[in-house]
Amino acid sequence: MYRRGDDYDEVEDDSDDDVGIGIRMNGSCRRYTPIPQDEEELYPVLPEDKDSPDPETALNEARMDLGFTSPKKQSRNILEKTFYRKKKTKPKVNRSYLIKRSLEKCRDYLPDSCECTTQCLKNFFCRIFPFIRIMQGYSLLYDFPSDLVAGLTIGIMHIPQGMAYALLTQLPPVYGLYTSFYPVLTYFLFGTSRHVSVGTFAVISLMVGAVVDKGHVAYQKLELLHVEAMAANLTSDHPMLNTTFLDGKNHLEKLEEIKVSYAMSVTFAVGALQMILGFLRLGFVTTFLSDPLISGFTTGAAVHVFSSQIKSAFGIVVGRYSGPLKLVYAYRDFFNNLHNANFVTMTATIVAICALITIKEGINNNKSIKSKLRIPIPIELLVIVGGTVISFYLHLNKEFNVEIVGEVPRGLPPLNVEQLRFVPDLIGESFAICFTAFAISFAMAKILADKHNYEVDANQELLAYGISNMIGSMFSSFCCASSLSRSMVQDNVGGKTQVTSLVSSLLVIIVLVSLGPVFETLPNCILAAIIIVSLKGLFLQFKELRRLWKTSKVDFCVWIVVFLSTVLLDVDLGLLVGLIFNLIPVLLRTQTPYTSLLGNVEGTDVYADISLHKQAKEIPGIKIFRFESALYYGNIQHFRKRLIKDTGLDPKALKQLKQAKAEADMAKQHKEICMATKTAWNDEPCNHSDTDHQPDTEDEREVDPYAIILDGSTIQYIDSVTVRVLKEIVQEFAAVDVEVFLGECKAAVRGMLDKSGFYKHVPRRQVCATIHHAVRIAQRSHVLTPDQEFHTLRQKAASMDTIGSDYVMAPESSFVNLELLTSNNSSEDDSDERRKDIS
Repeated sequence: MYRRGDDYDEVEDDSDDDVGIGIRMNGSCRRYTPIPQDEEELYPVLPEDKDSPDPETALNEARMDLGFTSPKKQSRNILEKTFYRKKKTKPKVNRSYLIKRSLEKCRDYLPDSCECTTQCLKNFFCRIFPFIRIMQGYSLLYDFPSDLVAGLTIGIMHIPQGMAYALLTQLPPVYGLYTSFYPVLTYFLFGTSRHVSVGTFAVISLMVGAVVDKGHVAYQKLELLHVEAMAANLTSDHPMLNTTFLDGKNHLEKLEEIKVSYAMSVTFAVGALQMILGFLRLGFVTTFLSDPLISGFTTGAAVHVFSSQIKSAFGIVVGRYSGPLKLVYAYRDFFNNLHNANFVTMTATIVAICALITIKEGINNNKSIKSKLRIPIPIELLVIVGGTVISFYLHLNKEFNVEIVGEVPRGLPPLNVEQLRFVPDLIGESFAICFTAFAISFAMAKILADKHNYEVDANQELLAYGISNMIGSMFSSFCCASSLSRSMVQDNVGGKTQVTSLVSSLLVIIVLVSLGPVFETLPNCILAAIIIVSLKGLFLQFKELRRLWKTSKVDFCVWIVVFLSTVLLDVDLGLLVGLIFNLIPVLLRTQTPYTSLLGNVEGTDVYADISLHKQAKEIPGIKIFRFESALYYGNIQHFRKRLIKDTGLDPKALKQLKQAKAEADMAKQHKEICMATKTAWNDEPCNHSDTDHQPDTEDEREVDPYAIILDGSTIQYIDSVTVRVLKEIVQEFAAVDVEVFLGECKAAVRGMLDKSGFYKHVPRRQVCATIHHAVRIAQRSHVLTPDQEFHTLRQKAASMDTIGSDYVMAPESSFVNLELLTSNNSSEDDSDERRKDIS
């Protein structure tokens, strides 16, 4: 077997004095050394190494320079020169030829994109509209009945949850019903998950409400400035200051319009950002949101959700705050006004909570009863219907001052683009909502996809949610996400596909078109009770702290920091702090990774950590260093420090020892000269003791480290800064007679070394295929002196010391005999030796 490469053709070789075969490459003839059978797969040849200097090429050039050519090869050498000259000449081509060749290469590299066939077009539409592929195997007999039951169940849950979660966004309840309709239909067309329930979600609704609060507070400040300006008979060019502020009903409508505009604007910005991430194929960015981070963040957000509903549950007026410590100020107002609580509102809230907990925990979530129920009892809808009926007949709003939902418009909202006028101002706030909504939704979709054995595409999911939010914001729908509770119910009742969402949307549109005004007398405290009970699953995430403390203290700290920052600062600031704190352990692990010294397991070519494996023993004179991380500008200095510390070899200290040894040798020579001349000149003093220099024993010289091998199997990539520092390390150790080898480097690492000009300063022989290969080269280099090594290079052109990590040493019988080549120049060699002796 011979070394493999591309575009090589074997040609016959008629010569008798050389061993091997000729390989014709691009019109020139090279001689390749046979590779032993057991080493053929050990040292592969990379494509980028084809242009590296070949030993046989050097051999042919040496023959031409020496003027020695066998008679049988004279004609072939002439042909080689001819081919070589032809290779240098560049053919003249016209522009059309270049365009043709470029198109051919593009077609070769991109066969799927360049072919425009019916199947290709069909696959494209199936990727853009995944519901086509899902509906191809849909069965009306087996799948539709399950989807019908699941759709009715989810539709019944959409109505109360949509109306309740709309209160978290500071909008009227009807906007929650809009969000339960438009985004659901859009996701049916573009989504890849078959079981998630898209619509309103408590945490996302709260984050949208935080943006609406900031906009509302800013608007009120501008309104106050306008009133002061009018009082002082001043004018201003600010567009909002020039707005006519009215009293009474018109003023409240203006405030509601501002709230809706802020909610729709941030929803459109979130959708646009998700669309951009989807087009750029950046769905992997959600992997930076770890499970402890999401758990701590959602639990902290649940505290905000609970705090926003206690005022409606007790009928207490609390001021609106935004920014850090807003919960502290809100609870201060709550306890100061607790004596003004509405007892009718408190009673209705307590009764509703008790009814919800009793049915949910006693029947719906009871394992002994749950299996007997075909669908769970829609207790939320029953509580809403009961509260609406009681409020209507008892006139709770007029008689007991209980806050109710109010007017619910009938029908669907028209297309309104004017609501998106605050989009440029809310780009920053949209990032937190974008990543949080998609991370929670995709995590839920991935769980259900793994359960039912199908795949979900993260990039297509980003497009689906982006389109849903952008279209929904134009029809008065705020930001949507996958609901954890509804998704689990949809899966448990037997939903098969997203046809379930069509059935639920049909139920929601019936309520919007005909039954909307029925819920005008619904007390807000009933919706607050539904929200408070739904937070149970989020608050139960506190149980994870015990498991995290036992498994990983770092994840435990991440959970605590994210939770506290979310509660004390705000939802968006808490997520930002959590992201930064979550990346700190990752950066620390890459900057200070585990390092070790490797030893050889006797009788094998296996190298293992000597601190973990007792069978692994260090090779005398060789230090094998492992750095278990990628090398980049952030940890290269730590790599240098650990290399010096673990190997015990400091180039600066070794250089000082080398200089001291040189001085000692010079002193010894001076003493010998002095002692030799003492007999001739007795008057000259010779003050040298016999103990000035104690020569090292041979055993000590044998164990002195002479090579360092860097294990490249754990280094995935390097950058340009790393290449420069590696070059400096190799040169520093080379100055003190310690060679540095790189073993088992990845293809990306080897390519970076080649592109960065590493081999201009470091011989290729020091970048080896494996650690065992590097050990053998280091041992062989240590045995030979520099003069012997130079002589060996000339005698054996294909030896391991010259061919580097991509070549191997061929058997002794396969080397070309160069005695005839060197005999003609013996006189020149003798003259060189005489010059060395004279010097």
